[in-house]
Formats: sequence, structure tokens, C-alpha cells
Amino acid sequence: MDFRDYPEFLPVEDHIRRARAERAVVIAHFVATMIEHAVNGIRRLGTTFADGLEAERDRRAIEADAFLKRAVPRY
Repeated sequence: MDFRDYPEFLPVEDHIRRARAERAVVIAHFVATMIEHAVNGIRRLGTTFADGLEAERDRRAIEADAFLKRAVPRY
């Protein structure tokens, strides 16, 4: 196994080899990466919903204000 792909495990490379835990390192790295991607995806989803809510609030403010209603084109 080449530990250059996993630089965070280089300091304990000898211990991992002696314990024959190379497979565990790969699985742990995979799980950590998947969790990181899931958290980032949920964060992006929240940002998208927040942007949509902000646009809806702006649209309602324009509809409620007669002066803004005339200034903003309909389409």
C-alpha cells in the first residue's frame, strides 16, 4: 500500500503496517470523505433554500409597495 495517497497517516505508517490495518485506513478515509461530502451537500441545500426564501421576500415586498411595483418590469 502506498501511503502517499493518505498523507495524514504518514507519521504512523509503521504502526499501521505492523498491525496489518491497511484496509482499515482505506475504509476510514472513504467514510470520512463521504461524510464530508454529505455535510457540504446539506450545507449547499440550505444555502439554496435560504436564497429562494430571500427572493420570495423581495418579490412580496415589491408587490406590496406601489412605487416599487411600477419600477420593476413584470417579465
